[in-house]
Amino acid sequence: MAGLWEFPGGKIEAGERPEQSLIRELKEELGISVKEDCLAPLTFASHAYPDFHLLMPLYVCRRWEGTVTALEGQQLTWVRPNRLRDYEMPPADVPLISHLMALL
Repeated sequence: MAGLWEFPGGKIEAGERPEQSLIRELKEELGISVKEDCLAPLTFASHAYPDFHLLMPLYVCRRWEGTVTALEGQQLTWVRPNRLRDYEMPPADVPLISHLMALL
């Protein structure tokens, strides 16, 4: 969603598990390599947009290899959990903030 801040990730391709999709998307979007055992499921969002329904898992990842780099022209910033609400996000992402705040 152009112009909004989003958590990294993307669509699951045919034959992929959510973890595989996230690992692929993190490599494509941010240039980092993540091992599946470094992903911990935290929660999920279920949101009805006008033209589709989104079910989005949220994983915590504290270990990766490489330097986080914006590879798709997007802006990046490291934000403390209590500041996440200062960034305009898609409606499906907003409920995830409280889960991150509770964890971190």
